[in-house]
Amino acid sequence: MGKRKGRMIKNVISAAAIPIILYLILLIMRPEAMGGTQILDILRQAMLPTILAWGVTFACKLGLWHFAAGANVIAGIILGGGIANRLGGGNLLIAVCIIVTSLIIGCLSGLLYIKMKVPSIIATVGTMLILESISALAWGGGGVSVDPSFGQFFNRTPVVIISTVIFFFIAYVLYTKTKYGFNLKAVANNINVAQQQGINVDKVKLISFILVGLYSGFYGVLSLARSNVQNPTTNMGSMDMVFSAIMCFFVAAALEKYVNLIVGVYIGGVTVQLIKFGIVAMGLSGQFNNAAVAVALLVFCALSSESPYMVQFRQRFRRLRRSNVQVKKQ
Repeated sequence: MGKRKGRMIKNVISAAAIPIILYLILLIMRPEAMGGTQILDILRQAMLPTILAWGVTFACKLGLWHFAAGANVIAGIILGGGIANRLGGGNLLIAVCIIVTSLIIGCLSGLLYIKMKVPSIIATVGTMLILESISALAWGGGGVSVDPSFGQFFNRTPVVIISTVIFFFIAYVLYTKTKYGFNLKAVANNINVAQQQGINVDKVKLISFILVGLYSGFYGVLSLARSNVQNPTTNMGSMDMVFSAIMCFFVAAALEKYVNLIVGVYIGGVTVQLIKFGIVAMGLSGQFNNAAVAVALLVFCALSSESPYMVQFRQRFRRLRRSNVQVKKQ
């Protein structure tokens, strides 16, 4: 039992090393900007992107690129919020309508992908453009706004923290404890073997798209609460949310041998927020945020790649590390 606890603690420390090292670097370079309680603010700010990333993770784990997740969020807010306003409003009604609408959009996106039988990039980019157009045309193109009381309730720190914990628990149980989670991992490991075992691959993919829609709705409620207004986005403007979510997944995938994938996604969310906060702390324009996240995404893609070059590089690194350990023992 003692060895198991020690190994668990070691794995947690190893998984948290990326954001900790990044934070220490920023703290040394900009102590006035990163000191005090800033880390607590960063941990809170990481919660919203992580919620969307948990949904996207269910698709990315299957190797599916879900570029429509951001458009799903915006369409869910505008369509669902608009319907709720026309039904008489009410904070709870607005939240429910946004979640249900986002869930329906996720289901329709999944059915479209499965029936079309085209690569996920093509299907989701096409879906993204359609959803952005619908959002721009809905309710006269003016987006949606809600009563300030909506934000006063859903944007409170305790509500955000409790909601994040609940959404984490749902994602953790789905991924770790359910038949769907088992099938998801089986399909991700080897789709041909999974089919031979009788797993309905299309069903697993559809459920993954539905979960993207569900978590888009969760994210949409808390996102709308920040400003009480959601304007339509066109020209692939919704892609910003997707890149951050995919970055969270790649960090989690790299850390999965240390911690559960769902836990790793939050560590990825903190890492992304540290990158963005570091850009601002360095005095650079916020326009570099996407570039910095994109560079980090490329680095993680390269490090997790199974190309012959990267496999050889990782093998050399492991041999070097083992030789250093043996030298220290001697």
